[in-house]
Amino acid sequence: MAELNVITSMLDDLSKEQPIQTALCIGQNLAQDDLNSTIQWNYFNVTDFLNLPFTQRYDLAFVLFDTTDTRDLMDIHKSQLLVKLRDLMAKRIVVVSSLQDEKLLRALGFTQLIDKTAHDSDFALWQFNILTYKHVPDWFNSKFWANPENWDKYRW
Repeated sequence: MAELNVITSMLDDLSKEQPIQTALCIGQNLAQDDLNSTIQWNYFNVTDFLNLPFTQRYDLAFVLFDTTDTRDLMDIHKSQLLVKLRDLMAKRIVVVSSLQDEKLLRALGFTQLIDKTAHDSDFALWQFNILTYKHVPDWFNSKFWANPENWDKYRW
């Protein structure tokens, strides 16, 4: 079970970057803990969440794969859960998982927040933020698309 003071400080840091008004949690019911009174928390277990229709997009999703409910999930269910969160349900996702889930999380575009060599425990902290997922390259702008200064000079 994740420590509440660590979660509270992480929520403070995340809300400084982008405001968080709605959040959902999977694996541990953070709604019952008094973390932040300004955030509206919704708790789902894995099976209920996978059957949940899309009704709204949350500002944050917090997933704990190290609880008793989620520890024995197969990789296909973890993948389905994370893809649904990433593509439909949440702007930002924070995942607490064991070190063996590294390949799955990297394949889904998550970035690691805590270096696994910095501690001796079997956990890793990952995030996915749709706003910072892909850096837009310099060439991908209208400056390089048409070259109107060459229209009368060269035959294309």
